[in-house]
Amino acid sequence: MPSWFSNVFSKSRSAPAAQRISRAQLAAVMTEEDNPEPEALDAPPQRRVVDAPVIAPDAPSSGPADEIRIKAQPLHANACVFLVDRPVFAGRSIVCTGPQNAADAPLAQRLFALDERVIEVVIHNLTVKVRTHPRVQTDWDTFAPRIGAAIREHLKTGGPVASPEFEAAIPSEEALRAEIEDILESVVNPGIAGHAGRIRLDGVEGNTVYLEMLGGCQGCAASQITLKQGVERLLRDAMPQLGAVLDVTDHAAGNNPYYRELPA
Repeated sequence: MPSWFSNVFSKSRSAPAAQRISRAQLAAVMTEEDNPEPEALDAPPQRRVVDAPVIAPDAPSSGPADEIRIKAQPLHANACVFLVDRPVFAGRSIVCTGPQNAADAPLAQRLFALDERVIEVVIHNLTVKVRTHPRVQTDWDTFAPRIGAAIREHLKTGGPVASPEFEAAIPSEEALRAEIEDILESVVNPGIAGHAGRIRLDGVEGNTVYLEMLGGCQGCAASQITLKQGVERLLRDAMPQLGAVLDVTDHAAGNNPYYRELPA
């Protein structure tokens, strides 16, 4: 990981932007991560893939009327989204990048305890996304039912998905929007401008953030590393109660598309 990431996170947000990170430092990630290791780069997400498709609450079911229905949708070998027929964390999201960061998320704690392969849990509205260690092949046919059962059991007990303290500390959408736009305009965009890139805030829903990557960042092979290891960490350091940071960029479009549809 480029050294500037750790330098950025050690700085106070009250410091001037020029002291937090320089244009050259932020641009360095686009050069140093042009050829990431395979496990460093997730498969390209579709637009707001965490939200779609969802199971309609009135969809037919062969089980009891009050049975919680969950559908597993593997994204690739090390990530799977679980679609629930009712809100899991309505209108909000929580990201846990390991059991050590799940103190405010009882449901995530339960999923981490299932298997040491689980390295990240993202709970967002009607979905739960689980990532497993990239060096271990995950057989979702056998592992997904275990995760689905754990989610169902937790919801049946009525236990909280996030702690009351976490929910109470979530800033308003207006406050999140103002802070994010300040960081993008004063820190991020001046740095990636050297690569003709720009990142725009598409919207804030609850504490979930939608970003769009423009210019040289659209379709770039290192775009997800820039977003996840750079921008998202910077935002989360400034706002600990930030939820999911989702890329809504159409990476298949533009002059140099990186994401392409598979042949029919």
